[in-house]
Amino acid sequence: PAEGESAAPAGAGAQDELYFVYVPKLVHPWYEDVKNGADRAIAELAERGINVTYDWDAPTAADVVQFTQRLESAIAKNPDVLFVSCLDVAAAKPLIEEAVAQGIPVVGFDTPCPDTPLTSFVGHEEYVPDGAALAEVLAEAMGYEGEVGILLGSPGAENHKQRVEGFKEAMAAYPDIQIVAEEYDNDDLERAVNLTASMIQAHPNLKGVFGANASAPIGAGQAIVEAGKAGDILLVGMDDLPEMVNFVRDGTALAMSVQAVPEIGYWTILYGTALANGQTVPVVHDTGSLVVEPDTIDSYK
Repeated sequence: PAEGESAAPAGAGAQDELYFVYVPKLVHPWYEDVKNGADRAIAELAERGINVTYDWDAPTAADVVQFTQRLESAIAKNPDVLFVSCLDVAAAKPLIEEAVAQGIPVVGFDTPCPDTPLTSFVGHEEYVPDGAALAEVLAEAMGYEGEVGILLGSPGAENHKQRVEGFKEAMAAYPDIQIVAEEYDNDDLERAVNLTASMIQAHPNLKGVFGANASAPIGAGQAIVEAGKAGDILLVGMDDLPEMVNFVRDGTALAMSVQAVPEIGYWTILYGTALANGQTVPVVHDTGSLVVEPDTIDSYK
């Protein structure tokens, strides 16, 4: 809009055919709830005569080369808005800068992408407290002593790094708890199973495991069950994929930290539509999180 004019409300002389591209970190079931939220917003907009379509272009694995290729391809499509979940901030930064230079608004979702020219970010921004909260649950259940292993997630993912940072900071308060193993699972379920099985073998006194992403605690839980250690090795981790919900329900896991995932998809679509029509949107929309334990497993949603 010209100076002094306000942006036209969507539907009042605004663009009514919009095209977006999402580039998430990888193909992963966690993102299905993001898409569900996006589709809900699209249905609402359709009722107002605004037609939004999007491409969902996910790397098959948490691979930085694949991720940058997907981002380059997305920019070449010249979408009205580009949504990015940063697998690796250093790799994403020049491409985000390129998109912005071409006049494509870039909105971060799911994973923060610090020091890049994002127009907005929708998701859970501060992950350090999530790791710390799960550390406190685990430490108490361990009686504040024993050996712990960590599945670290993907090396370049800011949310995984922050969760681990928070977990370690909290555990540092308990001198009788030792972190004896740290491994990158790359958000890969089979890798998480194998890494946890190796941890159990290498550390026969292992008492706790923390998984820093959605796949890690599921893989860890499977390895713990297969080793006959359910209840002996205590598990905490991220997100509420169905397998993790079942682990909390049956006692294989103590707790999970959960985000409002559909809200991420919902608000990205609404903010993308606003941006495409020259409106302003919040710089950050933090969708929050909570710790879910067995007593709240059936009521948290």
